[in-house]
Amino acid sequence: MRSFEIEVWGTMWTLNKERSMHHFTRAKNVKEWREAAATVATAKRIPHLEAIEVTFTPHRVNKSGLADLGGHFPVLKACIDGLMDAGVIDEDGPTTVKRLIFEAPVVTGDSKALIHIKEIEK
Repeated sequence: MRSFEIEVWGTMWTLNKERSMHHFTRAKNVKEWREAAATVATAKRIPHLEAIEVTFTPHRVNKSGLADLGGHFPVLKACIDGLMDAGVIDEDGPTTVKRLIFEAPVVTGDSKALIHIKEIEK
């Protein structure tokens, strides 16, 4: 089975922060991450995949506001939608996205999502 890795750069937000966001702000954030993920996946020429497992590692600038394990779920969701836009997957339901693995945020001085996409059997 094939695997691919993409880095999507941008300012991350958390699920807790999203709960208090104005819906226009949330939509803007989602659009930026979705488009960025689609652009990176297209540039890397990731082919169409029938079923995938996704491992997500958030990279943070510093420890300030370090999220819990699943705190950046909205960022990952937007990136998976970007994979649909790029034609990597047809849909994001459970028959296609079989597994999500969240790794603890790491402090690297960068603000990016490191996303490992692994093709698995459908």
